Amino acid sequence: MATELEWLRDALLYAIDSSPDAAERVAEVLEEASPPMAAGDWIQHRTGEPAPRGMLRSLSLLRLADSRSYSELRAIAAEYALAAPSTGTASGVTAGGARSVAASGDIGVAVTGDHAVATYVTGDHVDFRDSTFRDRVVGVQHNHYGTAPAAAAGRRVRQVGPLEFGVRPTRPVPGLPPVPPYVPRDCDEELQAKLFVRSLVLILGEPCAGRSYTAWNAVRSLKGHRLYAPDPGEDLRPLVTALQNNPGKYVIWLDELTGHLGAGGLDQRLLGRLNDLGAVVLATMTPAEYYRRRIGTAPGDLVVAAARTVELAREWSEAELERLAADEDPRAYPAYMWSGREGAALYFAVGHLLFDEWRRVGTQLEHPRGQLLVRAAVDLARCGVTAAVPAELLGKVQEEYRAEERESFEDALAWATAPMFGVSGLLVAGAEDGTWRAYGALVAEALRSGDLEPVPDEVWWTLLDAAREPDAPLDFPALLDAARTALRPRVEAGDAVVALGLARRTEGDEREEWLRRAAGAGDPRAAVELAKILRERGDTKGAEALLEVAAEAGDGYASTLLGELLLDRAERWLTKGAEEGRLEAAHQLGDLLFVRGRDDAAYLHYSAAVDAGYVKAARSVGLFMLAGGEYKVGQIWLRRAVAAGDESAFEALADARTPDSWAEAEDFFDKPGHPLHTVHFGNVREAQGHLDEARSLYLAGYELGDAYGAYCLATLFEKLGNPEKAAHWCRKAAEMGLPAARKALAEKPDTVKE
Repeated sequence: MATELEWLRDALLYAIDSSPDAAERVAEVLEEASPPMAAGDWIQHRTGEPAPRGMLRSLSLLRLADSRSYSELRAIAAEYALAAPSTGTASGVTAGGARSVAASGDIGVAVTGDHAVATYVTGDHVDFRDSTFRDRVVGVQHNHYGTAPAAAAGRRVRQVGPLEFGVRPTRPVPGLPPVPPYVPRDCDEELQAKLFVRSLVLILGEPCAGRSYTAWNAVRSLKGHRLYAPDPGEDLRPLVTALQNNPGKYVIWLDELTGHLGAGGLDQRLLGRLNDLGAVVLATMTPAEYYRRRIGTAPGDLVVAAARTVELAREWSEAELERLAADEDPRAYPAYMWSGREGAALYFAVGHLLFDEWRRVGTQLEHPRGQLLVRAAVDLARCGVTAAVPAELLGKVQEEYRAEERESFEDALAWATAPMFGVSGLLVAGAEDGTWRAYGALVAEALRSGDLEPVPDEVWWTLLDAAREPDAPLDFPALLDAARTALRPRVEAGDAVVALGLARRTEGDEREEWLRRAAGAGDPRAAVELAKILRERGDTKGAEALLEVAAEAGDGYASTLLGELLLDRAERWLTKGAEEGRLEAAHQLGDLLFVRGRDDAAYLHYSAAVDAGYVKAARSVGLFMLAGGEYKVGQIWLRRAVAAGDESAFEALADARTPDSWAEAEDFFDKPGHPLHTVHFGNVREAQGHLDEARSLYLAGYELGDAYGAYCLATLFEKLGNPEKAAHWCRKAAEMGLPAARKALAEKPDTVKE
């Protein structure tokens, strides 16, 4: 039947063998026991070998000389006792009764007393009534009077976790501890060195700068120390008695020292007594509070002024960030990327809380524009704009989501920038006044969660357009590169709108490539813009093909450009035809140039046609003359065109203005030898009353082969009352193919009328 010491020895050996953490804890207790024990004999013992009897003697001596260390070993053993293999007939106590702490259970060893895992209650720790005993049992009742020490009081520093030290947990992640692994800070060595001198050591820093975690890491370097962590406002004077009754080395942890000053708090006298009893006091304080108190005269102020200080900046140094980036914890690298000036400690402590506050439904109801304003800032970061931007730009981007009238922009900005959880707003200020950016943890959480919709296209366009403005606070090349990366997959999938948007914000070959993508996906606007590029390059065929597709799709601008392009093409070929002596080409080229406002060039080609006797150009020349204010000349040309069967010339002649004088026409047509102008000059002389001269000119024109000369003779003889001659000359004109003469003969074979 195993004794208590044998049970404890076997349980400790099993714990050491099964857990490196347990082995470290056992070794620490043995090395710091009074008297110290050879921890190596325990740690180096091999499983399966007989345990040296000296272990039992050392445990027995420890039970007599250092009951506190003995209780700590029993506590460690109790944690692993249930998993230890059975060594024979079980010894223990089956406790019954409603008041038993292990009712109806097998207590192997009941651990009580003032040690690390003790439960402090009044009355019996174990109710032995109605219990069955299979071995010797010693029942001891400890009566506690007054307030028992706090749960963490008197524990070895290596047994205290970060959460007990006040370190805030980050967002729960399955399979990971609530607090990421400690990343060494630049001040660690300085802090540890100051802790080896018994005094008050103050860590100066803002809340959530990592003070508690830095303190926790530092005290773990104090081998053999135990920790007391009084609550704020607790009377610290009983600590003197506690340390006198339990001599040793201690750390008194006073998080936020301000809460431990005043009546019953830390003063110079109490600090001196605690230091003399082997305690170093470690505390935190904000720099502003420290510099305010160090010049004061109150008892608490005097103790602050005497403190040894270590400053901990909220913003991490480059070296600290490099160590953070190298950490293998999956939460470390996002913190490295997004913690920013606010620091990684703040990122881990409240970043996820700020994200939840931003995204909760209540925020949308209470601050609808404010929530969108933060969304705009987060999306800016998702677009690669990590620097702070002017509030006006944030507001402009926010409008791309939706208009929000329930909250003013000023109220939204005030809410989004107000500190939450006592440390930071959702938007944080930039280096320049009036500039803001999203708190980095919001961006990291958004990327992690995947809950946010993609950045709207219009946000990309707004940012890219703003980046091209003079003195813009944005990096256009970086922003454009981010846009390419984010939007290219959609272009590859055939999104013409996105391709056109990128084209309008790029230049050169890249712009042309985006336009080709958009035009190929059926966007007529892209086809028009690409056609312009091709036209300037001289690729008219490529431009025409693009414009024709767009025009057929109903794009009016494409139709216009296509018409202009075809006019250019027509001019080119008509010029070539005119140069080769084709009169119809010269005529049409004159019309084309006249329409396009190139009057001088048009007249040259008209002249070339009519000088060669090309009658079909008469109407065009007539209209050209009318447009130039030469009304009489224009009318004469239009009459010829009417006679030639040009019905549109008849309408133009009817609308033509009647000139006051024929002098201009006389000057224009007085050109002997011209096959058409001879008859035209006859028209002028007839209008002036010189009928004989007109008849001679008409006859001369006829003899030159102008059918219109014969027709004018017919109309002249009709006026002179000689119908026979009129009919004669009308038949001559008809025989020569003049439409007006043929029409007159068909209407009245025996008479001729104009």
